[in-house]
Amino acid sequence: MLSEQSLNGMGLPDKTICLTFDDGPGESPSNGPGPKSVELAEYLNGQGISGTFFIVGQHAAKHPHLVPAIARLGHLIGNHTYTHPNLVEWLNSGGDIVSELALTDPLIQDHLPNNTVYFRAPYGLWTPQLSKLLNEVSNIRDNYAGPYSWDINAEDWRYWSEGLDETQCAAHYLQEISHIKRGIVLMHDSTADNCQIKTKNRTFETIKLLIPELKTLGYNFVRLDEL
Repeated sequence: MLSEQSLNGMGLPDKTICLTFDDGPGESPSNGPGPKSVELAEYLNGQGISGTFFIVGQHAAKHPHLVPAIARLGHLIGNHTYTHPNLVEWLNSGGDIVSELALTDPLIQDHLPNNTVYFRAPYGLWTPQLSKLLNEVSNIRDNYAGPYSWDINAEDWRYWSEGLDETQCAAHYLQEISHIKRGIVLMHDSTADNCQIKTKNRTFETIKLLIPELKTLGYNFVRLDEL
């Protein structure tokens, strides 16, 4: 069942964080900038860390091999709608909210723990009206958990938009995590709705700088379904 209010991770102990990645999956044809969802998943797996990847359905449909590859590496797969709309505006304009969730489900259903669909609303925008509407659908009411928001967000996408590099981005995330000390971290392994930002994505490179620093500081990592 979907909650009326977005859920967070502030109940976690100090120095415990949950890494989440939105807007993928994606892949790039070269070693340069661009989304690298599987490489990111492989790196985290090698570090003994399980992340959560909130999947945009239309990207999963375009790259059907990526979601199984990410899941096989021990990461949690979640639903991030099919086209990544602002659900509040979409509801107010008469859009089909249920289909935004339902169209993504078949693309991830083989990779869900205990048949539970972990959900995050695009942009974190959520209202009790959305909860009420969606919980009237039996599959959503019975099988969904969320929506999950975040506690730490250094806006990795903004770094790519402004042409900044992974060193600056990693330093900002380290600063934010060290300040808040716990909770759900928001990052983006791809970009749902801006191709120019998508081609400049360096979240994989950022994570490779960030994880060793966090381990040195004694941080622990949990998967979203461990909250």
